[in-house]
Amino acid sequence: MVTNGSNVLRVLEMVPKRPRRPINRSPMSGSFKTPKKAKKVVVGESPAFQQLINQQLEALISEIVNHVSAQMGNGTHQEGGRTGRSGSNGCTYKEFVACKPKEYDGKGSAITLTRWVEKMEQVMDISGCTEGQKVKYAASSLINKALTWWNTQIQARGRVAALGMTWEDFKALMVEKFCPSNDMQRLEEELWNHNMVGANHASYTDRFHELSRMVPHLVTPESKRIDRYIRGLVPQIRAMEVKDKDLTGMQLRERHSP
Repeated sequence: MVTNGSNVLRVLEMVPKRPRRPINRSPMSGSFKTPKKAKKVVVGESPAFQQLINQQLEALISEIVNHVSAQMGNGTHQEGGRTGRSGSNGCTYKEFVACKPKEYDGKGSAITLTRWVEKMEQVMDISGCTEGQKVKYAASSLINKALTWWNTQIQARGRVAALGMTWEDFKALMVEKFCPSNDMQRLEEELWNHNMVGANHASYTDRFHELSRMVPHLVTPESKRIDRYIRGLVPQIRAMEVKDKDLTGMQLRERHSP
C-alpha cells in the first residue's frame, strides 16, 4: 500500500535527464565557444511527464478503490465468511465464551462502544452465532452500568421480546443510551469534513472507515459511502475519476474491479 509520495518521486526519476552540452574549445585560438542557450523546459509542462503522472495516478486510484472495497467487505459480516461451526444450530455458549468476548460496562466515549461492538461481531463470526443467539450472548458480556440498563430493558419489554430483537436493533439501543449526543455530533462533523492530506491515502482511508462505523447513517447505502470517500480525496486524484458528474460510487468500484 502506498502511504506517501513515492509514486510521484518514481515518476520524476523516470523522466530522461537532458545531457549537459560540452563547451567547445577552438584548437587554433584557444578560445571557448559558448554553446547556444537551450530552451528552458518546464517539467510539469512536458507531455511525456504528464502522461507518466497520469499513469501513476490511475494506478494509485485503482489501488485506493480496491483498498476501500476490501475494507467494506471486511466490515460486512456474511454467513459465508465465518470460521466457526456452520449450520442452523449456531454455537453453544461455551464455544462463544472460548472466543473471549470483551466485557462492556457502559462507560467511556462513543469510540469505546464502537470498539466493543467490533470485537463482539468478530467473536460472533468466529464462534458461528446464529442471528437469534447474538443478542443473548452479547448481553451476557454487559457488566455494571450496562448490565443495569439491560435488565431494565428486559423488565420493560419482556424477556422473550428483549432477547428476540435483532442485533442491529440492539446496537441502535446501545448507541442511543451510551453515546452522548455531543460525541455523536462531533463524530458526524469529523466525517463530514474528513479529507485526504498529501499522498497519505492509507491513513485517510483507515480513519474514514473508523468514522463510518461510528456514524453509519451518514454513509448508508454503500454508494453514498463511496461517494463520500471520493469527495475527501485530494483534487488531483478526485478529478481523474469524477469527470462525469453522474458517476456513482458503485460505478467507480466496478470500473476498478479486477
